[in-house]
Amino acid sequence: MSSVPPPSAPHGVPSSGGNGKYIAVAVLLLLGMGAIAAWKFGSGPDTPKPQPSATTTVATSTIPTGHVDDVPPPPPEPDAGPDTGTKVVTNYGPGPNACDVKTCNGTPTPDMEGGLAMLARQTRRKCYEPALGQDPTLQGKVTVNIRIGANGQICAANVTSNNMSIPSVGECAARMMASSGHVPAPKGGCVNVDFPLNYVAAGQH
Repeated sequence: MSSVPPPSAPHGVPSSGGNGKYIAVAVLLLLGMGAIAAWKFGSGPDTPKPQPSATTTVATSTIPTGHVDDVPPPPPEPDAGPDTGTKVVTNYGPGPNACDVKTCNGTPTPDMEGGLAMLARQTRRKCYEPALGQDPTLQGKVTVNIRIGANGQICAANVTSNNMSIPSVGECAARMMASSGHVPAPKGGCVNVDFPLNYVAAGQH
């Protein structure tokens, strides 16, 4: 028998081996185009970018919160104990407890008179002895009326008699005694005392 050659492909139609190559190239082109399209859409301007959290971290670390609440409260005041309704007041200035009394019925005490004698020596040094510079023979007697409160406060002092040739000595003595503050308290309430001041220069006794 004679062999029959296989039928040849029609003119212009590629063989099956050539078609496989074209299909492979087309698939590769489609994959490449898909990858390019995915890259463009994935990196487009509408894609939101993650925001760094550094700003928030800096703000919370450099501006601490709660500073007002961290201020310690003032220390509590010490307890003064129960209020008994009565308070002890020591009056060292003119006031109703010592000086604003119409009638004084107290009596002097030796301690009070000793306090007044000490004041008299101070008036000699500060009032009488400076006046001796004007008159070395100056001498005389000054009587000062002194009101002493029940607590020993000197409320007032006034010159009631003065036979000195320089009257300012007696006035100086009264001012000193009025401003001296306190002497030992009298007995039984305030007192009015006429206190004599005898001024004699040294060596003229």
